[in-house]
Amino acid sequence: MRSRAFPTTVVIDREKTIEELMPVIKHLAYKISYGFDDDMLIDDLVSAGVMGLLESLDRYDPRKNIKLNTFAYWRIRGAMIDELRKRDWIPKNTRSKAKKITEAIRDLESRLGRYPEEQEIARELDVNLEDYLNMLKEFGSLTVLSMDELAEKTGLPADEITRYAMEDDTDPEQHAELKDIERMLAKEIEKLSERQQQVLTFYYYEDMNMKEIAELLSITESRVSQIHSQALLNLRSRLKRPDCT
Repeated sequence: MRSRAFPTTVVIDREKTIEELMPVIKHLAYKISYGFDDDMLIDDLVSAGVMGLLESLDRYDPRKNIKLNTFAYWRIRGAMIDELRKRDWIPKNTRSKAKKITEAIRDLESRLGRYPEEQEIARELDVNLEDYLNMLKEFGSLTVLSMDELAEKTGLPADEITRYAMEDDTDPEQHAELKDIERMLAKEIEKLSERQQQVLTFYYYEDMNMKEIAELLSITESRVSQIHSQALLNLRSRLKRPDCT
């Protein structure tokens, strides 16, 4: 996560903290809203982010082994994702296409022993490469691996998974299971193409948006979105396999 994030002081002035973190909230809102055709979405995400920040300030406990910046970041981001869920953020036809592609990736991976390339997936779906890449553009709003999918895989509530990312008092048995999922995802990310790994690293770990990544890699913003979507679809296909973990 970038250093653009948060002050680490424990003495919290709520109004001052909101003012200082507003650029971060707007940055996250812009980043998460990418791919949505909704002029009001950014404003709604900013409002949700502010509420998430206020919640984090109420719940923050400096005695726990977690920094305020990390705790607040995930509360803000979680509040924005919750706002998207309320909107049924992925249309049914897009969900249907994502499911079809995920199944094709899973079948190809079983046969090839690796994640398939875009051309191979297009051939499996009986469409040309250009049409497949256009399908990937529809998943520009696929900005996170769904907590609901992790919840389904682990049998744990989504809020428990979120808490695991932020706190250190998770039930030991649940913590172990979530650590297994974390290790599995890390292992699967290593199997992605170099360019997909780069995009995921810049987007999730360096906190860059699509435009910034495009400039860094000297490719179009649209192509970054396609690579990002393909990487997440690959990982989703792995999560849905019965031998996951």
